[in-house]
Amino acid sequence: MATTTEAPATMAEGPTSHTQNQAETRPSNTFGYTRAEQIEALHKLREPFLPTEVRYLPRVWCRACKDSRGKGCNQHTYGPCDKCKQRMPRNGHIDLKFVGHAEATNRLLNVDPFWDWEPLTVDERGLPQVDGYRGLWIRLTVCGMSRLGYGHAGDKTGGDAVKEVIGDAIRNAGMRFGMALDLWTSSDLEIVESGGASLDTEDASASSSARQQGSPSATGPVDHVQRLVGQAKTCWSNAIALSQVLADAEKHQVADAEVDGPVGRQVLRDLLNDQITALNQATANGHNTERGAA
Repeated sequence: MATTTEAPATMAEGPTSHTQNQAETRPSNTFGYTRAEQIEALHKLREPFLPTEVRYLPRVWCRACKDSRGKGCNQHTYGPCDKCKQRMPRNGHIDLKFVGHAEATNRLLNVDPFWDWEPLTVDERGLPQVDGYRGLWIRLTVCGMSRLGYGHAGDKTGGDAVKEVIGDAIRNAGMRFGMALDLWTSSDLEIVESGGASLDTEDASASSSARQQGSPSATGPVDHVQRLVGQAKTCWSNAIALSQVLADAEKHQVADAEVDGPVGRQVLRDLLNDQITALNQATANGHNTERGAA
């Protein structure tokens, strides 16, 4: 049975002369990039990474396992993990997906060979200055757009810490552009931070929802549909952006979810395809429907 959630009743307004001029002019503070070119770059940054580019960072959520010094607890035994390739407590840890510094740099270079970053503050020697938590704030610039990011080296020290904090800051700022955003799941971090308590809550919520709807269900897919609906609202007049939203929905197997569209209940896939087709037809007829999705 399809997952249900509320969605965009009236997702967008029509094009205006302001948005048309915004897309056609070249503001002096964007290094010559038009708004349309910037939007295209954002969608390239958001393209899913290949499975070979994705790594796994283990995080032990079981407090008893953390205190066992590698021996495990009464419920979880230690052993090799197929994902992170490390010796971890079975069913007592979470493998968080992430991309490394090299993969992030490669994506940035593919989108903008002239991308750059700079620290927000420097010391008396002109070197990047860390804050009181040994973290670094940076400004990442891609295709004339700048966004902030924060990096931290964790427990590392020395030169390794310097490299780690820079790489972490670049990945963090890249996420503000949407890069590797699909790998970030708050539910995984909630499990880690709650020591597994959220697992019981999730199971109870999923079981209750399933009983009410008469079918298997889970909170994860519903949350993902709501996020995609929110993205669709912000780029309802951008065919390229909607195509990326649709690709994300297909990837996470939620494209069959039923949502509230402008003309009533629709399958998310059909809703997006109808709007993409309409936008492409309008473009072919010479109407500029581009609006900023960034």
